[in-house]
Amino acid sequence: MISGKRRRVRAIFDDTFHRLARSEGDVIELLVKAVENIKPLCEVEKVKIAGTTYDVPSIVGRDRQQSLAIRWILEGAEEGRISKSTSLEKSSFEEIVDAYRQRGIAHMKRKNLHRLASVKRRFAHFRWPTRTGIKIFSWIATMWGGSIQFELQRARSNLQSLSTHTTGRKKWTRKRIPLHQGRGGFQMIQRAPFHSTRPTLTGGWELKDVVLPFLAPSSKVDPRTIISGVL
Repeated sequence: MISGKRRRVRAIFDDTFHRLARSEGDVIELLVKAVENIKPLCEVEKVKIAGTTYDVPSIVGRDRQQSLAIRWILEGAEEGRISKSTSLEKSSFEEIVDAYRQRGIAHMKRKNLHRLASVKRRFAHFRWPTRTGIKIFSWIATMWGGSIQFELQRARSNLQSLSTHTTGRKKWTRKRIPLHQGRGGFQMIQRAPFHSTRPTLTGGWELKDVVLPFLAPSSKVDPRTIISGVL
């Protein structure tokens, strides 16, 4: 709390935790589970391409997931205090319990963000131009389940521009370079030989080993490195 009353804030937290301990039991386990239930998997970022701004879905990092979850719980407690005309201690207690049981204002914000990312999935090819990115995004969609289904039609159609042919004994791939990357046309890239440790979502690889190159939009990732690993 910046420029606030520290004693008052401490009293609010103590009262909230005492309410949780009296009604729910293990406070630490309840708080951890509540934050885990509110953590968003995906969000929407604004990306400017050729003078036009698009809402592009992207994966949320671990630290941002936690900060968003805590922020939404606190905002939900404040909104509940105003709407129900109750004390902040009681509204905070109710919001944490609702988050633990996957309901409430914070959980609704998470669902709305996931729904917005689903609506904006047609712009996912601006953020996930490679096959690895599509695998990761589809994997996250299956984790969400239910009515949220990511088709990524434009992203998959972008992959159809990959045509393979054989030159002598070497296999090459012909990749179309999108115009929004600052250059157009085609580029010839030699295929990497098959090996059992290529990046996939199975086979002992963790999600962070595949996601990290795609988390920062400004990172300079050599497309040849990505293509050689997934083709």
